[in-house]
Amino acid sequence: MKRVCEILGSTSLFRGLTHELYHDYCEGTHIRTVYKGEVIVNEGDLCTGVYIVISGYIARQKYSSSGEFTTLDLIGPSGTFGEQHIFGSSKYYEVTLEAVTTSKVILVSRESLLNMISRSPKLLHNYLLVLSDRIRLQERRIDLLSQKSLRQKISAYLLHLLHDSLEKEGETFDSATQVVSTQAVELPVSKEVVARLLAMPRPSFSRELISMERDGLIRVSGRVIWLIDIAGLATGQTGDNL
Repeated sequence: MKRVCEILGSTSLFRGLTHELYHDYCEGTHIRTVYKGEVIVNEGDLCTGVYIVISGYIARQKYSSSGEFTTLDLIGPSGTFGEQHIFGSSKYYEVTLEAVTTSKVILVSRESLLNMISRSPKLLHNYLLVLSDRIRLQERRIDLLSQKSLRQKISAYLLHLLHDSLEKEGETFDSATQVVSTQAVELPVSKEVVARLLAMPRPSFSRELISMERDGLIRVSGRVIWLIDIAGLATGQTGDNL
């Protein structure tokens, strides 16, 4: 129970709250381990609460009738899913949630969450922040997919990763990029999953990384990408194979 309470207290949803608020909830819940490829929620399932990702990555997938799917986005540590259905008019999932790495999640039931929100303005504030961040990520996703070329999509994605990394370290993108130094980012998941996230074939993604490396924009070392020419990435230099 103590471990569950400590983990909840470190998440965006429960950060800054006293343990007394969710102490009783911790007694009756547990951390669930899900493995790569395991489906947590199917499209059409009733939303019974908010899942909090403790570790690993969960993908929001949209499947077609033929079984093909599109990866809409990734939810990483401290991220949540299901929050939009708690107060929304639709209580059913419109996407499938699938683990793309071995992950740990906690489900906070709808009833428990509403009860805690009724007793804590701070939790309601955190909840609204989570919803606002979800909207911001969706806008970023739209911006990413609106890029016209493979290179522009990959460049935008790498710069988003850099921005998030700097933000966690308390730095701003502008100040960090003014310093003459090479920045690096790490792909959170496999290149295959990233390619699906960017809506491009895996071979095309690999070829374009090689092309960008040859043009002096990046250096690839496994899942670590060194950003050699941030200005070039930001301007979306052309030269990729469409």
